[in-house]
Amino acid sequence: MPLTPAHTLVGRLDAWQQRRRRVGFLVAVFLRYREDRGQQYGALLSYYGFVSLFPLLLVLVTVLGIVLDDNADLRNRILDTVYARIPVLGAQLQQDAASLDSSGWMLAVGLIVSLWAGLAVAKHAQDAVNIQWGVPRYRQPHLVARTLRALGALAVIGAGILVTTAATNLVAFLPDLPGPGRLMGSLLAIAINVAVLTAAFRVLVRTNPGWRALLPGGAVGGVALWALQLIGGEYVARVIIDASHVYGTFAAMFGLLVWIALVARVTLLASEINVVRAKRLWPRSPSGAHPTDADRRAAEDAMLREALQADTRVDVRPEMPATAPGDPPAAPGEPPASS
Repeated sequence: MPLTPAHTLVGRLDAWQQRRRRVGFLVAVFLRYREDRGQQYGALLSYYGFVSLFPLLLVLVTVLGIVLDDNADLRNRILDTVYARIPVLGAQLQQDAASLDSSGWMLAVGLIVSLWAGLAVAKHAQDAVNIQWGVPRYRQPHLVARTLRALGALAVIGAGILVTTAATNLVAFLPDLPGPGRLMGSLLAIAINVAVLTAAFRVLVRTNPGWRALLPGGAVGGVALWALQLIGGEYVARVIIDASHVYGTFAAMFGLLVWIALVARVTLLASEINVVRAKRLWPRSPSGAHPTDADRRAAEDAMLREALQADTRVDVRPEMPATAPGDPPAAPGEPPASS
């Protein structure tokens, strides 16, 4: 049956991206992100991240007030570093830190909610990363191991905050030159983001892909998160502050939720970069017109991760792609000849 012009255009675009390595890699990352339910896990991480933010800040302020009671300068530096990483409400919290002061039962409630929501973020991130790497269900960690890994991920993030504080204080000793000081601060922030993200990927995943396999996504994600930090500050200055005059607190909360959602999706996409690169799952065929060997292996990977027994075997054999009249049949894994 002759192909319609629409099908011909889609097929040609599909074949075009498969012949270009960088474009094909990006297409494969986004396709794998969709197959691994990235949007759903991004929404879950956004929800629990939003719920856990203020209780975590409440606990942090209280604990630092107890531990560093005799060192107010260090306590304020740590809090300023944390607030600086919250582009929407960080400046307001920094100006009115007393609004988070608490004691007694409020601290207990904040601790319970923060632990529940923080562990939920880490556990859902763990599930998402294991799905991305194709870990079968029978190999995924059980309750105790899953909780320990989640605590490990939270410890990595906490260590990142401490290192960020130390790096911020180090930059403060540089000469008072806006160019070198800003450049050094940006490079340190990116390096810390890369290290924290790579370490978090290693703690969360059940398999052992190796540090070299996790570093590319950590590097891309670290730079992207740093860029989001800059965009978040500009977003606050130009949009949220003006909108707050009309919509009040709702505008700030909505902006914060958008920023958390972006952070969650950037993190999951960074992890997908590692998976696609390590398993060589590109080029792919989004339209299904010209399935490749990477499509076959991705389908097998998606089926095997649902396996409940170790002896499960999967063999995927895609149908031959459709070709235009007069074109020779395409070999499996290769785009058909186009006129």
